[in-house]
Amino acid sequence: MRNLLLTTAIVATASAIAAPAYAQETTSSIRGVVTADGVAVAGAAVSITHVPSGTTSKVTTGSDGGFAASGLRIGGPFTVTVVADGYAETKVTDISLVAGQPLRLPIALDNSGGDIVVTAASSGATEISPGPSTVLDREKIEGVASVARDIRDIVRRDPFATIDPGQSRGVMIAGQNARLNKFSVDGLRFSDNFGLNVGGLPTARGPVPLDAIEQLSVKIAPYDITEGDFQGGAINLVLRSGGNTFTGSAFFTYTDDNLTGSRTKPGLTNPSGRVRLDFDSKNWGAFLSGPIIKDKLFFAFSYERLEESQPTSIGVGGFANVVPNLTQAQIDNIGSIANSVYDYDTGGVFASTKETDEKYTAKIDWNVVDGHRLSMTYIHNEGTVGAVSGFSSTNVGSPALTLSSNNYLRPETVDSFVGQLNSDWSDNFHTEIRGNYRKYDLVPVPFGEFPFSEFSVCLDPSSTTQQNGLPNTNAIACSVGSTTAGPAASRLFFGPDRFRHFNFVRTKQYGADIAVRWEYGDISAKLTAAWSHLDVANAFTQNALGTYYFDSVADLQNRRASTLTLAGSITGDLNDVLASFKYDQYTFGAQANWDPSADFSATIGVRADTYDMNEGPPLNRFFLERYGFANTHVISGKLIVQPRASFTWTPTPELRVRGGIGLFGGGSPDVFLGNSFSVAGVFGNSITINRNLDGSCSLPTAAICDAALNNVDGRTFNPLVTDYLANNTGSLALANVNAMDPDFKLQSTWKTSLSVDYAPDTRFLGGGWNVGGDVYYGFVNNAPIYYDLRLRQIGTTPDGRPRYASTTAGANTDLFLTNVDKGHSLVAVARIDKAWDWGLSVGGSFTFQDVTDVSAMNGTTASGTYGQNAMVDPNVAAYGTSIYEIRNSWKFYVDFDKAFFGDYKTRFSLFGELRSGIPYSLTMNDPTLLAGHSSVFGTAGNANRYLLYVPQTNDPLVTYDAPGTKAALDAFIAANGLEKYRGSILPKNSQRAPNWFKIDVHVDQEVPVPLVRGARFKLFADIENVLNLIDKDWGALRQVAFPYLTQVVNVACVPGGGNPCAQYRYSGFSNPAVDNQARFSLWGLRIGAKVEF
Repeated sequence: MRNLLLTTAIVATASAIAAPAYAQETTSSIRGVVTADGVAVAGAAVSITHVPSGTTSKVTTGSDGGFAASGLRIGGPFTVTVVADGYAETKVTDISLVAGQPLRLPIALDNSGGDIVVTAASSGATEISPGPSTVLDREKIEGVASVARDIRDIVRRDPFATIDPGQSRGVMIAGQNARLNKFSVDGLRFSDNFGLNVGGLPTARGPVPLDAIEQLSVKIAPYDITEGDFQGGAINLVLRSGGNTFTGSAFFTYTDDNLTGSRTKPGLTNPSGRVRLDFDSKNWGAFLSGPIIKDKLFFAFSYERLEESQPTSIGVGGFANVVPNLTQAQIDNIGSIANSVYDYDTGGVFASTKETDEKYTAKIDWNVVDGHRLSMTYIHNEGTVGAVSGFSSTNVGSPALTLSSNNYLRPETVDSFVGQLNSDWSDNFHTEIRGNYRKYDLVPVPFGEFPFSEFSVCLDPSSTTQQNGLPNTNAIACSVGSTTAGPAASRLFFGPDRFRHFNFVRTKQYGADIAVRWEYGDISAKLTAAWSHLDVANAFTQNALGTYYFDSVADLQNRRASTLTLAGSITGDLNDVLASFKYDQYTFGAQANWDPSADFSATIGVRADTYDMNEGPPLNRFFLERYGFANTHVISGKLIVQPRASFTWTPTPELRVRGGIGLFGGGSPDVFLGNSFSVAGVFGNSITINRNLDGSCSLPTAAICDAALNNVDGRTFNPLVTDYLANNTGSLALANVNAMDPDFKLQSTWKTSLSVDYAPDTRFLGGGWNVGGDVYYGFVNNAPIYYDLRLRQIGTTPDGRPRYASTTAGANTDLFLTNVDKGHSLVAVARIDKAWDWGLSVGGSFTFQDVTDVSAMNGTTASGTYGQNAMVDPNVAAYGTSIYEIRNSWKFYVDFDKAFFGDYKTRFSLFGELRSGIPYSLTMNDPTLLAGHSSVFGTAGNANRYLLYVPQTNDPLVTYDAPGTKAALDAFIAANGLEKYRGSILPKNSQRAPNWFKIDVHVDQEVPVPLVRGARFKLFADIENVLNLIDKDWGALRQVAFPYLTQVVNVACVPGGGNPCAQYRYSGFSNPAVDNQARFSLWGLRIGAKVEF
């Protein structure tokens, strides 16, 4: 038998599939004291039985009457039986356990004769959870309305959590970026570790079928040492296991455009409020569980598939958001030219995306011998969604539309397996061993012919030179119009977009962990160790197939480009610029828990994470010469020690106080590490060839320029161009470089919380009320940030901010990943709920947030992350209110569940949320670039990130292109309460979108299945955004577009007195009104049927 257990442990450790091995609690425990007349009872036999499977753990009370059992299944019901000489057998029934939350269970014996049976609710049992948390079991999960069939709709029930529909339904927890959450299933981390999905999950939908979930928990500050590698929240799922009874279900759901609203509140880009939809969505699946060997071996299997088409939101005509100054006739004309001249099908308007999502799980539970239980879980998730390239714009100053061929499919596949062995070696010694493996693949597939270059075409009939005969001052950018002439000419994009030219991600991860627990009287101790290995291959070479810009329709017809950008490898092999790296993570922890009485529990522990990498990015000698340190630094050898302490105190049966403090490290997406490998500036080279301002072609030589920009076919390049790319290695001295600070510190946040739970028994309202509150404060210990090392200050701008110039020629940058220690998250929650035994449950919460940060770190490339932050200093993200702050949030629910006909239940569930809008920043835009840098501020990248200087009424620092610009700006300042900021720079995210009020409803009705005993049908419907169903103007989500920066004016420098930037010159005023996000503002209905047995 000893050999059998050893073999089982090895299997559990080595044959698993999951993300990092950092342990995640998937089981629960019971700690209790057995007494009689207030005196401890030693030597009592305690049996803890999981009723569905018959799995039993047996322990004996110590001299203090205490007992403890760990490694128990979550959920239940459990029955605890106590047998002691001289006392009646006592049973506590209907116990339900929560993963990672020990249950404190006092049991009082009686010698009056006859067996005693009490329920857990009446026994005084309490769960120990020092930090704020929300737990939903399977029954509650089934009552959640989710037209999208998305796990994040369940997570949203937590008072600390908010979904941002505009960011792929990412869940912001306690005011943090969705990519900084940790999502785990049966102990395996299932977050998007690499970090390309802003929604925080590795695929567009949840990783497992909803019917497979036994329990879901959301934790903000779980102080146990097994919790780590996140900065936001920990979302933990435990899957259903099989029992001694066969159970199963199958379902089908459906929705389409006829079950969805078509009108919402009119907006800036959709003044009619009408939305054209043409889509359908089908979703089906099944679940089956039961015994393989009764009381010994069990299985559970689930399957779910979704097929859906969704309308895109930007287009012409009846689209939700209309591109200004663009007609279908213009689109057809470009399509005709592409077909006749280039033999290329643009695909036309991208009207709808196709999505498929397939997932299944298989779980085996094996009671090996008494006290030893093995579980194994396999998860497969394959999701494919149509994606847009991101160049479309409804901005009147830069209207644009991507045609179908410029968009692509994102097929993502995740295969995971985890094995876990829980062992009770004695009453006082327990172990948990886990092994895991996970494989992830993302290989985008363009919709159009591939390979082919990306084309962008300005819809001016002819180039600027040809229109007016004057020197072309805008040879490589579409004409921008004017404040009086109306919107600018639109651009159309077709051909595979530049970011997909050489792009894929493949990761492989495996590891193991072990936890050892000792129980000694009122002290329990735990030691943990974990190891995880990650292997990443990320290809991301922009413009590898060439990106062309045509300054007019005539230029496209004549195969005459204005710009070509082409990238590749100087070796001729793109695999040489592949970001390929691997690292190992090691985690160690020690923790002690002290239970001096039934009313108090305290825990203290420490966790340490360290990393090892054998190789760094290739050495860039030019970078080394510029700064005196290498670009090869990585996280190898970095160590973060995380102390934790928490307590739970129950001074009265009605009152419980919980709290703790601890450091939480890790959680940053691996893409930030990979950027140093992708953009090392060693093997990759890039060239951009432009026409001169007069339309002629001379640089780098007339021959190369002519070969690059004339007679374009989209498929081949003249050897003069490819040879220049391969041999112009002198440009590598100025190549872009992403590098990590040699003193970079791992991301970490101090978290502290205090929670109070009170269950009053009032005279007027009766008992059963649960009233509580949470106060959470997180403050940044170290957070990542990028800035450009290549810049040097050359002066100041009129409002006093630094003005920069590059230390090298050209537009390239050295983006430096380093740390800041500023930022906090203060969250206060008040909550109340009550359940009546006749089927009604009600509850609600109010949440207040005060969240600040420096960098939102919301990009997937270093340049995108650097350029998407609002800035005062043009090179450093500004400190201030975070875009992830939801200032106020009210949530409420009503749930009614009752059997009116036999035991066939009727259920009605309503969930509502009224929340503040997303914050955003008012900025000024510099449309004029000099050598790729802002002519005003001197920085490269996004030109509208500079926070607005609000001028005095007659400000000597600001001039205007026209009196109308000044009048419009003054009116805007007065209308938006900005008078107090006159003469100063606006704070980051000083504005806030309007509140959003959304109500969702779920209804279902059970009916019998004819001739099948014990089976029943369930007919159900989910309705989202009921308010829009009632009134088209209600339920509208209004906010500015990501990254929540919106420009007010264009800015330029006016020289004077020898100062090249003595004054600002404001022009092109744009009223940055928030716009209606039409697709997310409509009501939706999903109907379905389910059979259960």
